[in-house]
Amino acid sequence: MTQVMGLRSSRRGVWSVLTGLPLLALTASLCAHAQEFPVKPVRVVVPYSAGGPVDMMARAVAKYMANASGQPFTVENRGGAGGTIGTALVARAAPDGYTVVFNGTLAHTLGPMLRPKSAGYTLSDMSAVGIFSSSSNFLVVAPSLNVKSVKELIARAKADEGKLAFSSAGPASNPHLGAELFKSLAGVQMEHIAYKGVSDTVPDLVSGRVPVAFASPTLALPLIRDNRIVALATTGEKRMKGWEQLPTTAEAGVPGYVFESTYIMAAPVKTPAVVMARLNALLQQALDDPDTRTALEKLGLEPMKNTTTQADQLVVAELRRWEDIVRRLDLRLE
Repeated sequence: MTQVMGLRSSRRGVWSVLTGLPLLALTASLCAHAQEFPVKPVRVVVPYSAGGPVDMMARAVAKYMANASGQPFTVENRGGAGGTIGTALVARAAPDGYTVVFNGTLAHTLGPMLRPKSAGYTLSDMSAVGIFSSSSNFLVVAPSLNVKSVKELIARAKADEGKLAFSSAGPASNPHLGAELFKSLAGVQMEHIAYKGVSDTVPDLVSGRVPVAFASPTLALPLIRDNRIVALATTGEKRMKGWEQLPTTAEAGVPGYVFESTYIMAAPVKTPAVVMARLNALLQQALDDPDTRTALEKLGLEPMKNTTTQADQLVVAELRRWEDIVRRLDLRLE
């Protein structure tokens, strides 16, 4: 009897090993696939025009990822509709990791909420590879406006009865929503002039034709240093590193105002987990690379590191933080 039981136990052991082999083979295959990815060029969609902050940071990160992987990460600008056109293009792409999008996290998150009929994607269509950088912004004006403080700007906006204009990179872009929050908290009206991309706003901002903007460091810093625009405040919770002489917007006269930008790399939702992990690993490596970090810091950005799961959680948190604000502003883009 003991012999029979031993034989049965031995057979079960052999059967367990044999049935486990396919799983081991699958695991090995997936790991090999992740290590091999990418085996062809990766299409990097920037849903704004060339030369803007998202474009510049995407190119800095893509350069490293291409060098590290041995495959091109080719940036393609597909601007329009506050970033939804380019993002929808990626949402419809094959979920294989070879088409990704770089965007502002806020525009990426709120696009479907603000454009439920025309966005072309929902948040459930996309997965975050990582949220890789953050920054405060600058509240800036044209020198010709002859405004030297946030309180003076508020007084001017009230005197102009809604005719004072601000620019943005398009509806639902960070500059637009930053201005809408400012209008709500400061109790002023200003006219929104939307452009196809943030770099397109520069001529009219500098000339004073559209004299107000909530601009990213990427856009603002060169213009501030050349005295082509005037910085009134920064938009973060704390004063910006290197620009401590500027007050925050809250300190300067708009209590409760905080507006910080983060930036996301995302892919279609059904992209295999091993490929997402590989993309995330390349992204994290890029953020550890001294040249990439320097490039981001020159754009006024602070690198952020997180897993794909953590990044998806940050997207949900961003949505929850802004839902009530968007409803309170009754902000509709279609």
